[in-house]
Amino acid sequence: MLDNKNNAKIVIELLASHLGVEPDDVSEEDSLTTDLHMQVTDMSDFLSLLEGNDINTSRIDLTEIDTVGELIEALSETI
Repeated sequence: MLDNKNNAKIVIELLASHLGVEPDDVSEEDSLTTDLHMQVTDMSDFLSLLEGNDINTSRIDLTEIDTVGELIEALSETI
């Protein structure tokens, strides 16, 4: 099991790559929709990317997640 710091780093790096930005431009406090301008389809595509990297997203409910930190926390509970 990965610790939360490693989870955060992995998720932020994958999210930054998915969005075409630098990891330093993404913080745990960023809102997925407001700050990162992600639409539902963007978030769904990102969850598919996580699945492709062997990260279980089956229990992730996007309606309950607003920030990058909330996503990391939800993913940590499934690892």
